Amino acid sequence: MEAISIENELRDVVSRIIIQVNLATKQGKIDVNLTLEDAIIPILKEVYQLPKLINLNAKQKNFPGIDLGDEYDRVAFQVTSTTNIEKVKKSLRVFLDQGFDSNFDELYLLILTEKQKSYSQSAIDKITTDKFNFSVKSNIIDLSDLLAEITSMRLTAQKRMLHEFKLILGDIDGYLQFTTLEQPEQKLLTTNLAEISFPDEVYVSEVAIDFKDTLERAKAELGFNKRKHNKKTLIKLAMVLNGPVFDGWAFHEGKLFTFVNPEYDERLLNLVDTGSIEKLNTIDLNQSEFVEYNNIFKELLKSSLKDEMSSFAINYNNSERCFYFLPFDEKDDFRKQDWVGKKKATRTVFEKKMNTKDIDKVLYFKHLSFEISFYNIGIKWYCLIVPSWLFTFNLYKKSYYHEKHLSQQKRLETSGTVRNLTRFIAYFLNEELTKIGSPFSISNLAQLECEYPDLNTDDVMENEDES
Repeated sequence: MEAISIENELRDVVSRIIIQVNLATKQGKIDVNLTLEDAIIPILKEVYQLPKLINLNAKQKNFPGIDLGDEYDRVAFQVTSTTNIEKVKKSLRVFLDQGFDSNFDELYLLILTEKQKSYSQSAIDKITTDKFNFSVKSNIIDLSDLLAEITSMRLTAQKRMLHEFKLILGDIDGYLQFTTLEQPEQKLLTTNLAEISFPDEVYVSEVAIDFKDTLERAKAELGFNKRKHNKKTLIKLAMVLNGPVFDGWAFHEGKLFTFVNPEYDERLLNLVDTGSIEKLNTIDLNQSEFVEYNNIFKELLKSSLKDEMSSFAINYNNSERCFYFLPFDEKDDFRKQDWVGKKKATRTVFEKKMNTKDIDKVLYFKHLSFEISFYNIGIKWYCLIVPSWLFTFNLYKKSYYHEKHLSQQKRLETSGTVRNLTRFIAYFLNEELTKIGSPFSISNLAQLECEYPDLNTDDVMENEDES
């Protein structure tokens, strides 16, 4: 049942992406594909087994002819929202004129909408001659082709791909909301983007952990018995063995990245070589032309927020990759939070549901949850908030019937309900981070001036719906 539910959700999300990209191209926003170049990489990496796939534009601005490439496995991609044969021919001409056939054995044209039913192979052969093999049947792909490959994967892989597609959908929504429409009348629209601020400095230090000794101690003292583990896992285990645990860090190529100085933090002091500590300007990471540095910054930002949110009873679920509200006390039947949107209201963010057939037995716990992803517009950074619900059986593990309960919940919600959930989450995070004196802050949702002549502002700024 879960497999069917995941496949259905994959189809739904991919269909919505195709519709949104079509909408953007019809509005003349043909550069929508630029927004999605980085977002599509994790999916292509897994589908085509290309671990070294990168955005080539990060190496060279406006890389001619191709967008993504794995120079180790010699596979390249052109990402586009244009579907006609002329686009295919132009891409191949540039690819060959630039001599990329000496670096790449395969070129895929990834169409973000729906490809044509057929393309002329003879027209392509006139360009490629005998220099390069390009099949219009297998080398021109769209999101439906990716979906077909994904549905043959294992369930855990499908879940990962579903998460990535959801992030892509959020990126498109954000793109559409941040581009203006040429209509006569200005209206204010509330987005699901909230500006985020963070420390100006990042500390980088060499990790000084005996990984072999840590693993042996974890087995003996913590009962750790997982066969598959990486250095990040061992760093976490080292923290547990040393005492206080801290989530606000990122690890890359033997180095620990933090917003706090490890030299003055007992949670990190024993994990690093204090003589190697360097201080960088945060802008060196988040405005870098290299994608990997941007990704380190995003990971550090998310892990730091994870650490901050734990202080106000918000947990992180690794399987669903979402934050979710916990009760203040595990014995509580519900948790309510006051907030102010258009007016003061109360939101239920956690609820215990009992089994009607056995009133002493818990059926499930219902938690308000949300995903957060990050991207920048100019020099400012925003977090994209996507609200949802998580159903658990013990407050921490996802319920076996999570997908069923979630589907039932989604059928009850309107766009106004989702909008108000998003506004509530932004308000809550803003208030709570301010209360604890956090170096991070999340503003209320950004409002944009958009030109919709017939749109009533009441459709956008609805009354708060109490739950």
